[in-house]
Amino acid sequence: MMKKHSVIINFALFQFAWFSVFFLQSDALLPVGIAIALMFCLSPYKSQDTKFVLIGLWVGLSIELVAVSVNVIDYGDDMLPVWLVLLWLALLFSFRESLSKLFHLPIKYRAPIVWLCTPASYYAGSKAGILSTLEPLWLFWVIYGAIWLIGFEVLRWLDAHAFVRRNDEVLS
Repeated sequence: MMKKHSVIINFALFQFAWFSVFFLQSDALLPVGIAIALMFCLSPYKSQDTKFVLIGLWVGLSIELVAVSVNVIDYGDDMLPVWLVLLWLALLFSFRESLSKLFHLPIKYRAPIVWLCTPASYYAGSKAGILSTLEPLWLFWVIYGAIWLIGFEVLRWLDAHAFVRRNDEVLS
């Protein structure tokens, strides 16, 4: 894939996955799976990205488990629905491509962006009936934003390690 278009393509694939879940909910498994497969196939760093995604999945699911265990988010009958796991895989494939600029911002800019923006997609999901969030809304935003910021910083730390770091000289 041409590098100059990879950010746009990766971003579009993640949005396709997210909106599939938003509109199709549990019926979104096939479209989200297709988006993940395309993200993998189009990655010029398959080995490093796969390692990052698989290890990062533990971080992402930990974020969700903490939020569920402290009753900030409720997914209904499922503690962690399958669509959520797949959506995390898609998000992790987009982290290093679409969100790479955010990784490198100073903490004074990065923290408020992550803290304030991340809960918005979960709030939108709650309005669509996909999940429930803690009330009042401001309390959900403060707590979940903090949980997500911690997880984001762990993913940033992981991204910097040699065993998963992208190396332009070693393309898959």
